Amino acid sequence: MRAVAASGKNTRALWAATLGMFLDGFDLSILAIALLPLKSQWQPSAADVGTLMAMALLGSLVGGVLGGWVTDRFGRQRLLLPNVMLYVLGAVISALSPDLGILFLGRFVTGLAIGLDYPLVATIVAEYSATVRRGRGFAWVNLAWFGGAVFSTVLGLILLPVGPDSWRWMLASAVIPAVGLLWLRRRLPESPRWLLRQGRSKAAAAALRALEPGLDEDAVRVRLDGFGAQRMSLAPLWQKRAWRRRLVLGVLPWFCLDVVSLGIALYLPSVLRSTQVASSDMAAAGINLIFEIVTASAIVYILPRIDRVGRIPLQKGGFALMAVGLAIFALGVAMPSVVVLFFGSTLYALGLGLGPAVTIFALAVEIFPTEWRASVAGLATSVSRLGAVFSAVLFPILEQRVGVAALLMAVAAVAWLGRAITARFAVESSARSLEALEREALEATRPGP
Repeated sequence: MRAVAASGKNTRALWAATLGMFLDGFDLSILAIALLPLKSQWQPSAADVGTLMAMALLGSLVGGVLGGWVTDRFGRQRLLLPNVMLYVLGAVISALSPDLGILFLGRFVTGLAIGLDYPLVATIVAEYSATVRRGRGFAWVNLAWFGGAVFSTVLGLILLPVGPDSWRWMLASAVIPAVGLLWLRRRLPESPRWLLRQGRSKAAAAALRALEPGLDEDAVRVRLDGFGAQRMSLAPLWQKRAWRRRLVLGVLPWFCLDVVSLGIALYLPSVLRSTQVASSDMAAAGINLIFEIVTASAIVYILPRIDRVGRIPLQKGGFALMAVGLAIFALGVAMPSVVVLFFGSTLYALGLGLGPAVTIFALAVEIFPTEWRASVAGLATSVSRLGAVFSAVLFPILEQRVGVAALLMAVAAVAWLGRAITARFAVESSARSLEALEREALEATRPGP
């Protein structure tokens, strides 16, 4: 992590953001594996499975809006610990559930905690990273998401032989990284940018010194002057065309991504079983792990390149590769051909990691002012989770009614829509300061001579 952060508590803040994303990847992916023994033990209907998968996403939908508002209104520190404690509570409820109703509740609580954390994590990365390394910061935290997914899949493989109750141990295991996150987030300083916009210049200077101890007084003053102190109301976000365009770019591609990626992530092991590609639950989990590693490897590849290549080219290219891969995946299911199926799904996994898995998270916060940053990230989280809810609920139902191949073609179309929206509303944020991006939009909203 030394590559993306300065010294002092700046490094710890970015590690705290990274582990927060690890927890989200861990949670969603462990459920995909836990579903295999859970279905064997409780025999839930397709509607029950869809509802179970949707509960955490619904919680994230609520938590995203609430977390964004709290983070912008009361500061970046306010939710650092409470949302992690809420996650621990949800994990315990889920693991001890006596029936589906309580399990639904536990999953909603964990989702609420994750939703609260998303705008906070995105804002920390944007505001605590140097301009030239900000993209790598976003790549690191999203790599952590897939690191959590890979780790939980491996853990799920280890726990599957435990027996019918192995899903309880899987869901309970999330408490371990959550406790580590609580320790890491203790006593982190507030964002200097946020403090300055609140008129608390002395506190902003103190926070900046804590984050970057090597700065002398002159350097602190210069840095704070660069942050600017003009406060902005939320009204222009809806009223001005330049900000509305950015809002579309920050929100809708993330919606498309979650319709596609979370639907695939939640149900790929089950799809592999239903299409007879995997002969057992263990084989399905193992194949799923391979695709997660492919995506993580793609993120590792773009990590040193993202600030040079740019967010928009990577996002457009990634969405296009995802769409093509899913179409080939569908062809492999329809033929059927295991080789074609694997080729298509590998292209999809590569496209996900080469672009949208990282860039949508960055664009949702980089192109907005300090006063709105977490709120817009929270809105984007909520809208994206709405797309994920659609996938979670409809995937098992549509799989039964129209078949896997037709379902994958529909999802490929959504991925291509994400590319089209990105191209239409493009704003490049690579290698540009947050304040420069803000000034550009402000200039566009001023009336001409």
